Amino acid sequence: MSNQEWITRGEAVFAGTYSRFPAAIVRGEGCRLWDADGKEYLDFLAGIAVCSLGHCHPAVTEAVCNQAKKLLHVSNLFYTEPQTELAELLTQHSFAERVFMCNSGAEANEAAIKLARIYSSGAGRYEVISLSGSFHGRTLATVAATGQPKFHKGFEPLPAGFVHAGFGEPQEIEKLISSKTCAVLCEPLQGESGVRPLAPEYLRAIRNLCDRHGLLLIFDEVQTGIGRTGSLFAYEQCGVVPDIMTLAKALANGLPIGAMLTRTKIAAAFTPGTHASTFGGNPVAAAAGVAVLKTMLADGFFADLHERSAYFIQRLEELAQNFPQLCAGVRGRGMLLGLVLTDKGIEHGPAIVRQMFDRGLLINFAGMQALRFIPPLTVSKEEIDTVIAGLREVLAKLV
Repeated sequence: MSNQEWITRGEAVFAGTYSRFPAAIVRGEGCRLWDADGKEYLDFLAGIAVCSLGHCHPAVTEAVCNQAKKLLHVSNLFYTEPQTELAELLTQHSFAERVFMCNSGAEANEAAIKLARIYSSGAGRYEVISLSGSFHGRTLATVAATGQPKFHKGFEPLPAGFVHAGFGEPQEIEKLISSKTCAVLCEPLQGESGVRPLAPEYLRAIRNLCDRHGLLLIFDEVQTGIGRTGSLFAYEQCGVVPDIMTLAKALANGLPIGAMLTRTKIAAAFTPGTHASTFGGNPVAAAAGVAVLKTMLADGFFADLHERSAYFIQRLEELAQNFPQLCAGVRGRGMLLGLVLTDKGIEHGPAIVRQMFDRGLLINFAGMQALRFIPPLTVSKEEIDTVIAGLREVLAKLV
Protein backbone atom coordinates (compact mmCIF):
# COMPACT_ATOMS: atom_id res chain seq x y z
CA MET A 1 0.00 0.00 0.00
CA SER A 2 1.10 3.59 -0.64
CA ASN A 3 1.65 6.44 1.81
CA GLN A 4 -1.62 8.04 0.77
CA GLU A 5 -3.59 4.85 1.25
CA TRP A 6 -2.26 4.42 4.79
CA ILE A 7 -2.85 8.11 5.54
CA THR A 8 -6.45 7.87 4.32
CA ARG A 9 -7.10 4.79 6.44
CA GLY A 10 -5.46 6.36 9.48
CA GLU A 11 -7.35 9.63 9.24
CA ALA A 12 -10.60 7.68 9.17
CA VAL A 13 -9.97 6.09 12.58
CA PHE A 14 -7.46 8.09 14.67
CA ALA A 15 -8.29 10.85 17.13
CA GLY A 16 -6.89 14.13 15.88
CA THR A 17 -4.21 14.58 18.53
CA TYR A 18 -1.17 14.79 16.23
CA SER A 19 -0.01 16.97 13.36
CA ARG A 20 1.62 14.17 11.40
CA PHE A 21 4.13 14.25 8.59
CA PRO A 22 2.53 12.93 5.36
CA ALA A 23 4.41 9.63 5.45
CA ALA A 24 3.67 6.09 6.60
CA ILE A 25 6.93 4.70 7.97
CA VAL A 26 7.43 0.99 7.34
CA ARG A 27 11.09 0.33 8.16
CA GLY A 28 14.04 1.75 10.06
CA GLU A 29 17.74 0.99 10.37
CA GLY A 30 20.34 3.08 12.16
CA CYS A 31 19.66 6.76 11.47
CA ARG A 32 17.43 6.05 8.49
CA LEU A 33 13.73 5.44 7.87
CA TRP A 34 11.76 4.35 4.80
CA ASP A 35 8.13 5.10 4.03
CA ALA A 36 5.51 3.05 2.21
CA ASP A 37 6.45 4.69 -1.10
CA GLY A 38 10.10 3.68 -0.66
CA LYS A 39 11.37 7.19 0.15
CA GLU A 40 14.40 7.26 2.47
CA TYR A 41 14.74 9.72 5.36
CA LEU A 42 17.67 10.73 7.54
CA ASP A 43 16.10 10.80 10.99
CA PHE A 44 17.27 13.58 13.31
CA LEU A 45 14.20 13.16 15.53
CA ALA A 46 14.83 9.56 16.65
CA GLY A 47 11.22 9.08 17.66
CA ILE A 48 11.47 12.30 19.74
CA ALA A 49 14.75 11.39 21.47
CA VAL A 50 13.75 7.74 21.89
CA CYS A 51 15.79 5.61 19.47
CA SER A 52 19.15 6.75 20.79
CA LEU A 53 20.99 3.68 19.51
CA GLY A 54 19.32 4.03 16.13
CA HIS A 55 16.42 2.12 14.66
CA CYS A 56 16.48 -1.67 15.09
CA HIS A 57 19.85 -1.72 16.86
CA PRO A 58 21.09 -5.35 16.69
CA ALA A 59 21.69 -5.75 20.44
CA VAL A 60 18.25 -4.39 21.32
CA THR A 61 16.47 -6.38 18.61
CA GLU A 62 18.17 -9.59 19.72
CA ALA A 63 17.27 -8.97 23.36
CA VAL A 64 13.64 -8.28 22.49
CA CYS A 65 13.30 -11.36 20.28
CA ASN A 66 14.94 -13.66 22.81
CA GLN A 67 12.77 -12.38 25.66
CA ALA A 68 9.57 -12.55 23.59
CA LYS A 69 10.18 -16.27 23.09
CA LYS A 70 10.37 -16.82 26.86
CA LEU A 71 7.93 -14.48 28.61
CA LEU A 72 5.88 -11.53 27.38
CA HIS A 73 4.14 -10.47 30.57
CA VAL A 74 3.59 -11.39 34.17
CA SER A 75 2.22 -9.04 36.81
CA ASN A 76 4.39 -7.14 39.27
CA LEU A 77 3.23 -9.56 41.93
CA PHE A 78 6.25 -11.55 40.72
CA TYR A 79 9.94 -10.85 40.11
CA THR A 80 11.38 -11.16 36.61
CA GLU A 81 14.97 -11.45 35.46
CA PRO A 82 15.04 -8.51 32.99
CA GLN A 83 13.29 -6.06 35.33
CA THR A 84 15.61 -6.92 38.20
CA GLU A 85 18.72 -6.68 36.04
CA LEU A 86 17.60 -3.32 34.63
CA ALA A 87 16.96 -1.89 38.09
CA GLU A 88 20.38 -3.13 39.22
CA LEU A 89 22.10 -1.40 36.29
CA LEU A 90 20.24 1.85 36.95
CA THR A 91 21.16 1.93 40.62
CA GLN A 92 24.76 0.84 40.04
CA HIS A 93 25.33 3.77 37.68
CA SER A 94 23.38 6.54 39.41
CA PHE A 95 22.82 8.12 42.82
CA ALA A 96 19.70 6.00 43.34
CA GLU A 97 19.08 2.92 45.46
CA ARG A 98 15.47 2.14 44.49
CA VAL A 99 13.56 2.02 41.20
CA PHE A 100 9.86 2.10 40.31
CA MET A 101 9.09 0.87 36.79
CA CYS A 102 6.29 2.20 34.60
CA ASN A 103 5.56 2.77 30.90
CA SER A 104 6.25 6.40 30.00
CA GLY A 105 7.71 9.71 31.05
CA ALA A 106 4.37 11.09 32.19
CA GLU A 107 3.86 8.02 34.40
CA ALA A 108 7.36 8.36 35.82
CA ASN A 109 6.67 11.99 36.69
CA GLU A 110 3.29 11.07 38.20
CA ALA A 111 5.11 8.55 40.38
CA ALA A 112 7.66 11.18 41.41
CA ILE A 113 4.93 13.67 42.33
CA LYS A 114 3.00 11.06 44.30
CA LEU A 115 6.13 9.96 46.12
CA ALA A 116 7.08 13.54 47.00
CA ARG A 117 3.60 14.15 48.37
CA ILE A 118 3.27 10.97 50.40
CA TYR A 119 6.82 11.38 51.75
CA SER A 120 5.97 14.92 52.87
CA SER A 121 2.36 14.32 53.93
CA GLY A 122 3.19 14.06 57.62
CA ALA A 123 4.29 17.69 57.53
CA GLY A 124 1.21 18.74 55.57
CA ARG A 125 3.24 19.54 52.47
CA TYR A 126 1.91 18.80 48.99
CA GLU A 127 2.77 21.68 46.64
CA VAL A 128 5.26 21.23 43.78
CA ILE A 129 7.16 24.12 42.21
CA SER A 130 8.15 23.74 38.57
CA LEU A 131 9.58 26.17 36.02
CA SER A 132 8.10 28.27 33.25
CA GLY A 133 8.79 26.64 29.89
CA SER A 134 8.88 23.16 31.41
CA PHE A 135 7.18 20.09 30.00
CA HIS A 136 6.41 17.11 32.22
CA GLY A 137 3.75 15.05 30.44
CA ARG A 138 0.15 14.81 29.26
CA THR A 139 -1.72 13.43 32.27
CA LEU A 140 -3.72 15.99 34.26
CA ALA A 141 -1.17 16.22 37.07
CA THR A 142 1.82 16.47 34.74
CA VAL A 143 0.00 19.02 32.58
CA ALA A 144 -0.59 21.03 35.76
CA ALA A 145 3.13 20.75 36.53
CA THR A 146 4.04 21.85 33.00
CA GLY A 147 4.96 25.53 32.89
CA GLN A 148 3.42 26.31 29.50
CA PRO A 149 -0.14 27.72 29.51
CA LYS A 150 -0.84 26.43 25.99
CA PHE A 151 -0.91 22.89 27.38
CA HIS A 152 -3.41 23.89 30.09
CA LYS A 153 -6.02 25.38 27.78
CA GLY A 154 -9.31 23.50 27.80
CA PHE A 155 -8.37 21.15 30.64
CA GLU A 156 -9.21 23.47 33.51
CA PRO A 157 -9.71 23.20 36.38
CA LEU A 158 -6.33 21.53 36.68
CA PRO A 159 -5.33 19.61 39.81
CA ALA A 160 -4.30 21.94 42.63
CA GLY A 161 -0.88 22.00 44.23
CA PHE A 162 1.33 23.15 41.35
CA VAL A 163 2.97 26.57 40.95
CA HIS A 164 5.43 27.81 38.33
CA ALA A 165 8.54 29.91 38.88
CA GLY A 166 10.23 32.14 36.33
CA PHE A 167 13.07 30.50 34.41
CA GLY A 168 16.68 31.09 35.37
CA GLU A 169 16.44 33.03 38.64
CA PRO A 170 16.66 31.14 41.97
CA GLN A 171 14.89 33.96 43.80
CA GLU A 172 11.81 33.33 41.66
CA ILE A 173 11.64 29.85 43.18
CA GLU A 174 12.35 31.10 46.68
CA LYS A 175 9.42 33.54 46.47
CA LEU A 176 7.04 30.61 45.96
CA ILE A 177 8.32 28.37 48.76
CA SER A 178 5.81 28.11 51.60
CA SER A 179 4.81 25.77 54.40
CA LYS A 180 2.86 23.80 51.75
CA THR A 181 5.83 23.16 49.43
CA CYS A 182 7.14 19.59 49.22
CA ALA A 183 9.35 19.57 46.10
CA VAL A 184 10.91 21.42 43.19
CA LEU A 185 10.58 19.69 39.81
CA CYS A 186 12.78 20.66 36.87
CA GLU A 187 14.49 19.41 33.72
CA PRO A 188 18.29 19.91 33.57
CA LEU A 189 17.68 20.99 29.98
CA GLN A 190 14.26 21.98 28.69
CA GLY A 191 13.75 20.27 25.35
CA GLU A 192 10.18 21.08 24.37
CA SER A 193 10.41 24.84 24.98
CA GLY A 194 13.28 25.39 22.57
CA VAL A 195 16.32 23.50 23.94
CA ARG A 196 17.06 25.65 27.00
CA PRO A 197 19.82 24.33 29.32
CA LEU A 198 19.65 25.19 33.00
CA ALA A 199 23.03 26.61 34.03
CA PRO A 200 24.96 24.48 36.56
CA GLU A 201 25.09 27.38 39.03
CA TYR A 202 21.30 27.75 38.75
CA LEU A 203 20.79 24.05 39.49
CA ARG A 204 23.19 24.30 42.42
CA ALA A 205 21.19 27.23 43.77
CA ILE A 206 17.98 25.19 43.49
CA ARG A 207 19.66 22.31 45.33
CA ASN A 208 20.71 24.70 48.11
CA LEU A 209 17.17 26.08 48.37
CA CYS A 210 15.75 22.57 48.67
CA ASP A 211 18.28 21.64 51.35
CA ARG A 212 17.64 24.83 53.30
CA HIS A 213 13.85 24.40 53.28
CA GLY A 214 13.72 20.61 53.57
CA LEU A 215 12.30 20.06 50.09
CA LEU A 216 12.83 17.23 47.63
CA LEU A 217 14.56 18.01 44.33
CA ILE A 218 13.13 16.08 41.37
CA PHE A 219 14.98 15.97 38.06
CA ASP A 220 12.86 15.12 35.05
CA GLU A 221 15.41 13.38 32.82
CA VAL A 222 12.83 11.82 30.54
CA GLN A 223 14.43 13.52 27.51
CA THR A 224 17.92 14.28 28.84
CA GLY A 225 18.64 10.91 30.43
CA ILE A 226 20.19 7.75 28.97
CA GLY A 227 23.02 9.42 27.09
CA ARG A 228 21.19 12.19 25.28
CA THR A 229 23.26 15.08 26.68
CA GLY A 230 26.62 13.30 26.50
CA SER A 231 26.64 11.40 29.79
CA LEU A 232 24.38 8.63 31.04
CA PHE A 233 22.43 11.22 33.06
CA ALA A 234 22.46 14.99 32.62
CA TYR A 235 22.79 15.61 36.37
CA GLU A 236 26.31 14.18 36.22
CA GLN A 237 27.46 17.22 34.23
CA CYS A 238 26.25 19.88 36.66
CA GLY A 239 27.51 18.55 39.99
CA VAL A 240 23.99 18.46 41.44
CA VAL A 241 22.42 15.24 42.70
CA PRO A 242 18.61 15.12 42.85
CA ASP A 243 16.51 13.24 45.40
CA ILE A 244 14.29 11.74 42.71
CA MET A 245 14.94 11.27 38.98
CA THR A 246 12.58 10.22 36.21
CA LEU A 247 13.51 8.42 32.99
CA ALA A 248 11.74 7.10 29.89
CA LYS A 249 12.18 7.77 26.15
CA ALA A 250 15.62 6.29 25.31
CA LEU A 251 15.63 3.75 28.14
CA ALA A 252 14.38 0.92 25.90
CA ASN A 253 15.22 2.42 22.47
CA GLY A 254 11.63 2.39 21.27
CA LEU A 255 9.71 0.08 23.57
CA PRO A 256 7.39 1.74 26.12
CA ILE A 257 9.06 2.04 29.50
CA GLY A 258 9.60 4.58 32.26
CA ALA A 259 11.38 4.60 35.59
CA MET A 260 11.47 6.66 38.75
CA LEU A 261 14.69 6.47 40.76
CA THR A 262 15.31 7.57 44.34
CA ARG A 263 17.05 6.74 47.60
CA THR A 264 15.87 4.05 50.04
CA LYS A 265 14.77 6.52 52.72
CA ILE A 266 12.45 8.35 50.34
CA ALA A 267 11.22 5.21 48.56
CA ALA A 268 10.10 3.80 51.91
CA ALA A 269 7.08 6.12 51.75
CA PHE A 270 5.72 3.88 49.00
CA THR A 271 4.26 0.72 50.52
CA PRO A 272 2.27 -2.09 48.82
CA GLY A 273 -0.89 -0.58 47.35
CA THR A 274 0.19 3.08 47.40
CA HIS A 275 1.26 3.03 43.76
CA ALA A 276 1.44 0.48 40.94
CA SER A 277 1.65 -0.08 37.19
CA THR A 278 0.15 -3.11 35.44
CA PHE A 279 2.66 -3.14 32.58
CA GLY A 280 5.52 -1.30 34.30
CA GLY A 281 8.86 -2.98 33.73
CA ASN A 282 7.34 -5.44 31.26
CA PRO A 283 9.89 -8.24 30.62
CA VAL A 284 10.31 -7.43 26.92
CA ALA A 285 10.74 -3.69 27.48
CA ALA A 286 13.07 -4.32 30.42
CA ALA A 287 15.20 -6.68 28.33
CA ALA A 288 15.53 -3.91 25.75
CA GLY A 289 16.55 -1.52 28.53
CA VAL A 290 19.28 -3.86 29.71
CA ALA A 291 20.65 -4.06 26.17
CA VAL A 292 20.59 -0.26 25.85
CA LEU A 293 22.49 0.32 29.08
CA LYS A 294 25.07 -2.38 28.40
CA THR A 295 25.73 -0.88 24.97
CA MET A 296 26.12 2.65 26.31
CA LEU A 297 28.28 1.58 29.24
CA ALA A 298 30.78 -0.13 26.94
CA ASP A 299 34.23 1.43 26.73
CA GLY A 300 34.51 4.34 24.34
CA PHE A 301 30.80 4.99 23.77
CA PHE A 302 30.67 8.41 25.40
CA ALA A 303 34.14 9.51 24.31
CA ASP A 304 33.14 8.93 20.70
CA LEU A 305 29.80 10.65 21.29
CA HIS A 306 31.54 13.75 22.69
CA GLU A 307 33.68 14.05 19.57
CA ARG A 308 30.70 13.86 17.22
CA SER A 309 28.65 16.22 19.39
CA ALA A 310 31.42 18.83 19.30
CA TYR A 311 31.56 18.43 15.52
CA PHE A 312 27.79 18.88 15.18
CA ILE A 313 27.81 21.99 17.39
CA GLN A 314 30.65 23.46 15.31
CA ARG A 315 28.75 22.86 12.06
CA LEU A 316 25.58 24.43 13.49
CA GLU A 317 27.52 27.46 14.75
CA GLU A 318 29.03 27.93 11.28
CA LEU A 319 25.54 27.82 9.82
CA ALA A 320 24.28 30.39 12.33
CA GLN A 321 27.16 32.72 11.45
CA ASN A 322 26.39 32.38 7.73
CA PHE A 323 22.70 33.24 8.20
CA PRO A 324 22.54 35.90 10.96
CA GLN A 325 19.22 37.19 9.61
CA LEU A 326 17.60 33.85 10.47
CA CYS A 327 19.77 32.24 13.18
CA ALA A 328 20.57 33.64 16.63
CA GLY A 329 22.86 30.88 17.92
CA VAL A 330 23.15 27.30 19.10
CA ARG A 331 22.02 25.78 22.41
CA GLY A 332 22.15 22.36 23.99
CA ARG A 333 24.46 19.51 24.97
CA GLY A 334 25.40 16.15 23.54
CA MET A 335 22.90 15.26 20.84
CA LEU A 336 20.10 17.47 22.18
CA LEU A 337 20.80 20.61 20.17
CA GLY A 338 18.84 23.62 19.03
CA LEU A 339 19.51 26.17 16.31
CA VAL A 340 17.86 29.25 17.82
CA LEU A 341 16.05 31.40 15.28
CA THR A 342 15.70 35.18 15.10
CA ASP A 343 12.24 36.77 14.89
CA LYS A 344 12.47 36.55 11.11
CA GLY A 345 13.60 32.93 11.31
CA ILE A 346 10.77 32.02 13.69
CA GLU A 347 8.25 33.16 11.07
CA HIS A 348 9.66 30.48 8.77
CA GLY A 349 10.15 27.75 11.41
CA PRO A 350 7.36 25.36 10.35
CA ALA A 351 8.17 25.92 6.66
CA ILE A 352 11.84 25.07 7.28
CA VAL A 353 10.83 21.79 8.92
CA ARG A 354 8.51 20.96 6.01
CA GLN A 355 11.14 21.77 3.38
CA MET A 356 13.66 19.59 5.22
CA PHE A 357 11.07 16.80 5.24
CA ASP A 358 10.63 17.18 1.49
CA ARG A 359 14.40 16.59 1.20
CA GLY A 360 14.16 13.46 3.34
CA LEU A 361 15.67 15.16 6.42
CA LEU A 362 13.69 14.96 9.67
CA ILE A 363 13.96 17.69 12.33
CA ASN A 364 11.35 19.68 14.27
CA PHE A 365 10.57 23.17 15.59
CA ALA A 366 10.61 23.35 19.39
CA GLY A 367 9.07 26.01 21.58
CA MET A 368 8.39 28.28 18.62
CA GLN A 369 12.01 29.43 18.80
CA ALA A 370 14.52 26.73 17.80
CA LEU A 371 15.05 24.01 15.24
CA ARG A 372 15.67 20.91 17.35
CA PHE A 373 18.11 18.14 16.42
CA ILE A 374 17.84 14.90 18.42
CA PRO A 375 19.37 12.21 16.20
CA PRO A 376 20.40 8.74 17.32
CA LEU A 377 23.56 8.98 19.43
CA THR A 378 25.19 6.74 16.83
CA VAL A 379 24.87 9.37 14.08
CA SER A 380 27.97 9.74 11.91
CA LYS A 381 29.79 12.91 10.88
CA GLU A 382 28.79 12.19 7.29
CA GLU A 383 25.12 12.08 8.28
CA ILE A 384 25.55 15.34 10.19
CA ASP A 385 27.10 16.89 7.09
CA THR A 386 24.12 15.77 5.00
CA VAL A 387 21.63 17.48 7.32
CA ILE A 388 23.75 20.65 7.51
CA ALA A 389 23.97 20.79 3.70
CA GLY A 390 20.21 20.37 3.36
CA LEU A 391 19.51 23.02 5.96
CA ARG A 392 21.93 25.39 4.28
CA GLU A 393 19.98 25.03 1.03
CA VAL A 394 16.69 25.71 2.79
CA LEU A 395 17.95 28.77 4.67
CA ALA A 396 19.62 30.20 1.56
CA LYS A 397 16.23 30.41 -0.13
CA LEU A 398 14.83 32.51 2.72
CA VAL A 399 17.36 35.37 2.68
